[in-house]
Amino acid sequence: MAKSFDIELAQLRPKVLALTRRFFLSAHLESDPEDIVQDVLLKLWTAKQNGTDILNAEAWAVRAAKNACISAWRKKSRATHSGLEAQTSSVSDNPALNRIRETEASAILNRTMEGFSEGTIKLLRLRASGLSLDEISAITGRSKGSVKSSISAARKALVQSLNT
Repeated sequence: MAKSFDIELAQLRPKVLALTRRFFLSAHLESDPEDIVQDVLLKLWTAKQNGTDILNAEAWAVRAAKNACISAWRKKSRATHSGLEAQTSSVSDNPALNRIRETEASAILNRTMEGFSEGTIKLLRLRASGLSLDEISAITGRSKGSVKSSISAARKALVQSLNT
């Protein structure tokens, strides 16, 4: 291993560590960002030792660090999600409660859709039937961008009404 690459790794360490620390702070992750830095630099060193042609070690290390941070965040999200599922599984297994939830959601959606224009409702129905944006555009005579934009805005309104 060339001495200059060892020096390059040592110079990369503070930059990669700063990146992972910022990510961990913004994502509220409790684990140590130093672990990711060590893993990334070890992977870079191993790749270089195995003969991988790395043109820009800094770009490689930054990309690997970002990917590792995202993986750590996803693991935390999955753990949180599975913990919530375990807490609510007894409630979600109740068929009567599930019917109540479906009825409430249906009522909320109906109230929200009352505020939509006939054209928007038609677009949603066409999309729900499985048609592509191009097919809907051909049927309605509207541009694909207009169809996509209208459906997206309607979906956002529906999601927002369900979340409130």
